[in-house]
Amino acid sequence: MRLKPIKQINWMEMSGLLVGVLFTVAVMVFGIVLYTKLFTSGMIGVEEYKLHSSFEKALGLRPGTRVQISGVDVGQISGMKIQNEGVFMEFTIRKEFQNWITDSAEVFAIRDQNVISARVINIDVRRGKGRVLQDGEFLPPGKAQDIETVLETANQLLGRVNELIDAADTLVLMAMDTATTIGALFGSRTLYDNLNRQLNRLDNITYAGKNALIKTSNLLDTLSVTIPPLINHVEGITGDVSSLMTDLKTMPGKMDNLFGGAERILNSLDTTMNRVDGMVDNLGLMTSNISDFMETTEGTLQNADDLMEGISNTWPFSRHVPSKDSVPFMVETLW
Repeated sequence: MRLKPIKQINWMEMSGLLVGVLFTVAVMVFGIVLYTKLFTSGMIGVEEYKLHSSFEKALGLRPGTRVQISGVDVGQISGMKIQNEGVFMEFTIRKEFQNWITDSAEVFAIRDQNVISARVINIDVRRGKGRVLQDGEFLPPGKAQDIETVLETANQLLGRVNELIDAADTLVLMAMDTATTIGALFGSRTLYDNLNRQLNRLDNITYAGKNALIKTSNLLDTLSVTIPPLINHVEGITGDVSSLMTDLKTMPGKMDNLFGGAERILNSLDTTMNRVDGMVDNLGLMTSNISDFMETTEGTLQNADDLMEGISNTWPFSRHVPSKDSVPFMVETLW
């Protein structure tokens, strides 16, 4: 079997293909590096929200300046403009740090590395205090903490010191000039005499105050001795009054019982009197009946007497009929 000769590669023809492959690989590597850089910087693939604040000055700050929390990058300045008497700033913050930033936090400019490094924005947070800020809310500003602010504050302080020195110099010149009021006071003993007089008055007031304190102390001692027996006496009186009030509470019931007994006695007397009245009425009725009976009996006896008199007048019976005086005698004896 006869082998075919191996065809040799023409590298001149393959050069275009190699260039295309290398260019494609380079583009892919550039794209991967660019994506990684943008993702790391938070420009893509990261959820963000906005906060804003207002600074007096924005020296050394610009859009893109980093925003940090305790040295950790959490966002950047996304906008700046002059507003009223300060500078309005808008911050773009990654949402993963939102729970750290509350209304108790403060934002200020600082140099993160040394006195000549670029300025950054620092957010001083107080975790767990305040309400978490939402998108578009205001972040309270604080005093910048960098060399520029220190120098500006020192310059203002030196200006105030210069004003104090000028005022002191003016006072010294006025004190040295006897034509002025201050110079006249320092040039004579009037001021010292007044001071000595006021010191004497202050000493007298102090002495009088000490005496008043001593008397007050004695009075308090007297009160501490006399007040307890007085309180005990008052407590005894209070106890007696309380016992008296307790006894008085039972008096209405006793009085009610007494009045109830008296009422029952009066009711019994009333009933007895009614019964007596009935007996008197019955006795009167009985007396009337007896009187009627006696009158009837007397009439009957009178009729009998008349009958006996009539019979006595009859001759056959004149000797056997008794005299009429015997019948009234018997009636009077019965009555």
